[in-house]
Amino acid sequence: MPFFIYSFITDEGSIVRNSGEYESIEKLYDYVESSGNSIYKVRAIPPYLSSAYKYITVGKAKDKEISEFIRNLSMYLEGGVALQDALSELQNSVNNKALKYSSKTIIGMLNDGHSLSETLTKVGIFPDIVVSMAKIGESSGNLDKTLKDAADYIDRMIEIKSATKRALIYPTFSLFSIIGAFLFWIIYILPQVTELFTSQGIALPLATRMLIAISSFMQNNWIFIVLFIVGFIIITPIALKIEKVKLIFHKALWKSPIMGLIIRSSQMAFYFQYLSLLLLSGVTITESLHTINIVVSNKFFLKSISNVNKDLENGESLSVSFKKSGIFEPIAVRMVQVGEHTGGIDVQMEKLSKIYYTKVQNMVDVISKLIEPIILAFIGIMFVFFVLALISPIYGMLGQMTR
Repeated sequence: MPFFIYSFITDEGSIVRNSGEYESIEKLYDYVESSGNSIYKVRAIPPYLSSAYKYITVGKAKDKEISEFIRNLSMYLEGGVALQDALSELQNSVNNKALKYSSKTIIGMLNDGHSLSETLTKVGIFPDIVVSMAKIGESSGNLDKTLKDAADYIDRMIEIKSATKRALIYPTFSLFSIIGAFLFWIIYILPQVTELFTSQGIALPLATRMLIAISSFMQNNWIFIVLFIVGFIIITPIALKIEKVKLIFHKALWKSPIMGLIIRSSQMAFYFQYLSLLLLSGVTITESLHTINIVVSNKFFLKSISNVNKDLENGESLSVSFKKSGIFEPIAVRMVQVGEHTGGIDVQMEKLSKIYYTKVQNMVDVISKLIEPIILAFIGIMFVFFVLALISPIYGMLGQMTR
């Protein structure tokens, strides 16, 4: 929709500046004049600048803020408040600019006859799960309940993402600490020690010569190393927008030994939670699978499950299709099979989401214990290498001085 910056004159004669998206300039005039005000100036922002302008002036909302907004909206609706009135109350109470702006836009579009799911899609800040659940609620007449379910889902995903980040903090910090210490020795300490060894004419062992070669290379080519690092930082996000590159990267993450375990569990928790939510809301399994294919973030996981819908259309059961994909663990296949036999596949999906969510939480508690031996072994190897490279020549030098 076109984005306008405008000002209007109130009944008291004061000029108020505002901005927003409207289907046309006529709709903008109708909106302003319906409140008894008069348009003073209007400027349309070109489409290629509107997104950047909105991001700068309005910003975006965090997942937690969106969850609270949707939950409060569901509570208003449950209490019998009309949708537009509920949104108007929320517009006045929320502090986030993006949510305030979105509330105003949604109210205007609702008054023009659009559905809530349509308006949520067009404002662009709400996750797909909110749009999907709003659409389900509109068709079923349980909008308050489906919006509450969407808020619960967002909260669960926030917890999973938070748990995943906590699990990765320790290994990431340890890795960068080791790299930092190594660079400090190579760049600042080793050159000074090397001069001492050279002046004494000491025969250097292989480890020392290797360390000196690395140090010399970094000193002579530091500008190219810096350019490479900067180029890597700039090019990587661009390259990851290419589907084939993203698929290779996501596959590497999925199959990596420790980080992959976290990613696999969090993606499975997300997948089964989303499916259970849609199935419990009355959405068919094929529609649910189609919807979730749109929002799965890991491209390797998405490719692995891409044939599930086709298998169902060809008459195969969900459990058989899961097994054929080779991506799901036996426990997931077995529980889905039980759900198919008992008619409670939605319940089994919910149980699986809890299993994988618990697994992610448990990983946060044990990840440091899993990685600690690897880090200690790496530090030990580095220590031995430095001892062989630096201490041995020092002993040789001391031996020459005592002769």
